[in-house]
Amino acid sequence: MKYVSLFETGLGNGAVQAGDRGICRVHLPVGDDSYVRTFAGGGSSELTQRVAVMLKCYFKGERQGFDDIPVDLAVVTPFRQRILELIRAIPFGEVWTYGQVAALAGAPGAARAIGGAMASNPLPVIIPCHRVVAGDGRLTGYTAPGGVARKEYLLRLEDVEFKGQRIFLKK
Repeated sequence: MKYVSLFETGLGNGAVQAGDRGICRVHLPVGDDSYVRTFAGGGSSELTQRVAVMLKCYFKGERQGFDDIPVDLAVVTPFRQRILELIRAIPFGEVWTYGQVAALAGAPGAARAIGGAMASNPLPVIIPCHRVVAGDGRLTGYTAPGGVARKEYLLRLEDVEFKGQRIFLKK
């Protein structure tokens, strides 16, 4: 990872890292910004600066399209790369279920493997794992900082419709 840019949000500061092949890591804000200081000496690039601005805007509730951002998923297995690329296609403000992702991956019944792939996601928000929910609309499993509460926060930023503590799933 050669390049890094920081971004500010109402939740704290985050960081975007990139190498020569694209963005390779997004560090979401955790509230305690002490970890961000470890990135202070790194140089930025045009790409990391652009993505940092986009993430700052996203956290203000502004719709952002990360589709054209080059990413480097070399740290995950080919199966997980395929799953993460499928998830990357979920549009802003929409949710899919683990089962839907598994079916699209050609692995119906592999919802657990989908969850494992999502847990390895180095690019939260750019690859929007928060947009994947249980078949009944429950918010489950989110390994990025803030856990399920952060997942709910991100979905509400995108104006996803809730029905109590569950997502309103459109049929």
